[in-house]
Amino acid sequence: GIATPNLNTGTRFAGPEDAIVYEVGLKAQFDRMGFNLALFDQTLKGFQSNIFTGTGFALANAGKQSTRGFEFDATLNPTDPLVITFALPYLDPIFDSFPNSAVGDLTGQRPSGISEFSIATSATYTHELGASGNVLIARVDFSHESNVNLTNGLPAFGPSAEQLFRMEANLLNGALIFKMDNGFEVGVWGRNLTDDRFITTVFDGVAQSGTVSGYPNQPRTYGVTAGFKF
Repeated sequence: GIATPNLNTGTRFAGPEDAIVYEVGLKAQFDRMGFNLALFDQTLKGFQSNIFTGTGFALANAGKQSTRGFEFDATLNPTDPLVITFALPYLDPIFDSFPNSAVGDLTGQRPSGISEFSIATSATYTHELGASGNVLIARVDFSHESNVNLTNGLPAFGPSAEQLFRMEANLLNGALIFKMDNGFEVGVWGRNLTDDRFITTVFDGVAQSGTVSGYPNQPRTYGVTAGFKF
């Protein structure tokens, strides 16, 4: 009684994608600051969709999927020891035509897993310890992904799964590294310092109709590293 969509002979194929991309950008570099800005419009005819159904993968080509958006990144060096970076992508994707997906007609819907806004920023401070050649490096970085659907639908739940499974990510990382002039270095680091919890992906449970499985993100993690360069 286990349904086996897309597992018959000759069905596990998808046609090629045809991409058309238009992009215009601007770059600037000053004494202590630089930035890049790119605006783009991308169209994929025959976008390849791949959904795990619990018993196999359902492959299908969308008629058309397009994405418009921009990417902005900047680097700031207010003082010699301090470097600050910032990046902001904005994405506005849509299935222009996808009537025969594995979960129904997705025409006019936003593809899953693509956040509208993402932010990545970091600050690195390098402190020289006198004339020894040794340095102490402190780094902190933060990334954010705006609330987004993890799936456009699941065969077990249908299109309603789109609103049931969502995620937003806010990750804070840090590190402190001592580097010696002789090539030896040791450091301590922490990832996901705020212990932000979310599910990264969901799919139909393996061979268990009506169940859903997912993978959680990594929890708060600490560590120590040591190395020698020669």
